[in-house]
Amino acid sequence: MLRRSFSLAPLWILLILALSFSSLRAAEPENALPVDLNDPAALQEATRILAEEVRLAARPQTYIIVDLVERSVIIKGRGAELHRFPIEGWSAVHLADASETFRLKARPPVARRKIEPSAGTDQPPVSLEDMPTNFTLTFAPSLLLAVHPSATQNFWAWLRFTARDWWMWLKVWSRRLLTGNEPPAHPVLRLTLKPSDAQSLAWTITEDMRFLIRRTSPAS
Repeated sequence: MLRRSFSLAPLWILLILALSFSSLRAAEPENALPVDLNDPAALQEATRILAEEVRLAARPQTYIIVDLVERSVIIKGRGAELHRFPIEGWSAVHLADASETFRLKARPPVARRKIEPSAGTDQPPVSLEDMPTNFTLTFAPSLLLAVHPSATQNFWAWLRFTARDWWMWLKVWSRRLLTGNEPPAHPVLRLTLKPSDAQSLAWTITEDMRFLIRRTSPAS
């Protein structure tokens, strides 16, 4: 029992420091990261996220935490929560490798509206309605984050996304069967969001934005 308490002591110290920092930075006290203090794995994961957030909150740029424990996508700046979207469902592979801060390579493409011939030559500015409801984000280090609506909310968008996902899976396995080489493993996370929330997220994110993934456990 003493040995276990001693092994967790550094985690407790880091967590207390990180929580103190978070409470000073956050605009509202409820922004502190919920964690089960009786679960060593949950404590370790929360400590990792808070330690990474200390570095991100020191910068003026906004960042995003994909919290799979609270099932929320949280937009933050300087440690204060700016907005959050509920995650309706998620799945992942190789999530154990998602243990660092990820940098977004590019924003999702914008589906521009067609110009009506009678409206003249002026093209309307990009708005929230032009944002996609399903898209895939790539990061460095290697991470794929796919966002899509549920089948009940937008069946055709869900079907296109699922078909594209299966096609990518078939290509990987075909290459494996032909070459005999194991494809490189990298984290892939799929999120189901409401279409309006997906559009808001696509509107918010910018190139080079930092993302953190809070896993349900370090071995997820």
